[in-house]
Amino acid sequence: MRKFSRQSNRHLSRRMHLLGWLTALGMVAPTTLCVAQDSASVARDSAGARDTAAVARESMGQDPLPRTHTVRKGDTLWDLAHHYLRDPFLWPGIYRLNTDVVEDPHWIYPGEVLRIAPVDNVAAVPTMDTPVPPSEGDSSSMVADSARGAGTDSTDALARGPQQPSMAEAEDAEPSVLFPERKPRSVSEILKAYTNQPYRALRRSEFYASGFLTENQRLPYGRVIGPVTPQQIKAVNSRANALPFTSISLEAPHGATYTVGYSLLLLQIGREIEPYGKVVVPTGVAKITEALDGHYIANIVSTYGPIRNGQSVLPIESFNPGTGGRAVPVSDGVRGAFIGGLGRQDLKEPQMVVFINKGREDGVSRGDLFEIRRRPGRTSDGMVRVNELMATMQIVHVRDHTATGILLSVVSPDIPAGSDVMQVAKLPQ
Repeated sequence: MRKFSRQSNRHLSRRMHLLGWLTALGMVAPTTLCVAQDSASVARDSAGARDTAAVARESMGQDPLPRTHTVRKGDTLWDLAHHYLRDPFLWPGIYRLNTDVVEDPHWIYPGEVLRIAPVDNVAAVPTMDTPVPPSEGDSSSMVADSARGAGTDSTDALARGPQQPSMAEAEDAEPSVLFPERKPRSVSEILKAYTNQPYRALRRSEFYASGFLTENQRLPYGRVIGPVTPQQIKAVNSRANALPFTSISLEAPHGATYTVGYSLLLLQIGREIEPYGKVVVPTGVAKITEALDGHYIANIVSTYGPIRNGQSVLPIESFNPGTGGRAVPVSDGVRGAFIGGLGRQDLKEPQMVVFINKGREDGVSRGDLFEIRRRPGRTSDGMVRVNELMATMQIVHVRDHTATGILLSVVSPDIPAGSDVMQVAKLPQ
């Protein structure tokens, strides 16, 4: 053991002696040697950063990094980062390269072309390990001089990665925010959609959903056979109720046909009010989508009530929303009588549907305003009735001798049939 220790010390002493002479003669310095090696490596990496990235990926058993990727259905930035960069947590790097295409990193759409590889002056894969910070001031200046002599933008090649911008870019450009903070909105801004609605005297849904009296006319009724379920088989289930946006099977009246794209009013026949005919109660609107050998399939576009098999079908009437103006007061309006409502319910709240015994031939039009007033007189128990206001209504559907209205306000509920109605405002035509 002593002999071996003496030999080792002898060899070490010779090496230290030789290194001391070389240092004293100025032939080489350890720091200079390391800097020269690092400078040559920086020059080679700066001259062929993209080639080095490809070699690095191939040495790790990875495919070369493509420049772009066309988004397919089901793709996410998380999956693209996992596939190309082998780390799903690097998805912000791909997002930063495509902020001109991707507005929200949570949503990318098929057909979008995304850049996977950075621009030409950015290495897609780090070309070397992060250099150790120099311990002496002279070493830092020597490294900077060597890098400048080796080639341009070599410091960028060292500092940049797939997600890491240069220091100059970081100073000039503001950091991108994935989820910017939204400015809180006031209550008035939130309610703007409700408070600033344009005035509409007539509404399509009220026109089709309110119903009317048949006036004892024979109408071209078709028939609802039943809902079609499932739609792929086109089997008819006659016991189920039809839901919105589902398909139903229809039957046209004898001698008539429907065409694709034709709209129909689905309805059920209500009670009869003498002498004005039966009450038509709409349940929905359907549009013909298929027609084959007298069999029709329609898609439900609006619902006003339960839609079942056996209900009737009528061709839908055209609707004109009018000019958008307000009704103008009149002093000598049409006078008539109150008939009643859709059913036998008490008339005591707004939006209920009612009928009057005046129609198109009497000068009544959609949008006209009527007052329902109590007929003056003396009751059987000796009480005196005065001509007082009971309710106001707007006409939404007009036939030849009758009209349908919707109650706007109710002053006195339980309006009896036969009460006087008076036209107080007329909608400009």
